[in-house]
Amino acid sequence: MERSHRLEFGIERVINNESNLEATAFFDTTTGRGVGLLSAPISAFSGTPGEAFINVANQQGESRGMRLVYTRRLRGVWTASAGYSVGRGQRLSPGDISRPTEIFASGFFQTAALQLGGGFSTGTNIRTVLRFSPSATVFAIDPFAGRLAVYDPSLSIQVTQELPSFGLPVRAEAVLDARNLLDFQANTDNAETLTQLNTGRRSVRGGISLRF
Repeated sequence: MERSHRLEFGIERVINNESNLEATAFFDTTTGRGVGLLSAPISAFSGTPGEAFINVANQQGESRGMRLVYTRRLRGVWTASAGYSVGRGQRLSPGDISRPTEIFASGFFQTAALQLGGGFSTGTNIRTVLRFSPSATVFAIDPFAGRLAVYDPSLSIQVTQELPSFGLPVRAEAVLDARNLLDFQANTDNAETLTQLNTGRRSVRGGISLRF
């Protein structure tokens, strides 16, 4: 079974009525997390199909580092947040995928995120987040701990709309959740084999959420 553990130490400074700054150090581990991997010779993408195979790696990962999150309430209904995280995490190893236990290697990471959210009197809430990680880091756990929306690379947008309850003891809302709209995928190659981590392709979900 997948298990995650996280220890955090942080401080938060309220700058004024409109903004605050948070600084946090975190230590986390993940065990038993199955990660699907697709590997194929690079020649498979240059005309002549090559043999490709699918394997599953059991991720035994950990990350440690720090994050800074600045939040500012803008005019009207909008709130903006900016975050930066740096530390030691995991990355895809350029080695042979035939040894899944060695597919992840320790590495330095840095990632940044921008979030813009708004809540309207009509019951509509919009939250969009743009994340960028230059080294295609594979995190054991989201370094922002959910503070800046969900952890998905590139651009994600979430829209919720409150629905009438018609006197029933429930809270209903419609949800539209679009993730990784730029379809960013972590990958690596060693000039012979291209390895790609397929954990979060572009997706759009919609539904009705009921809370009793």
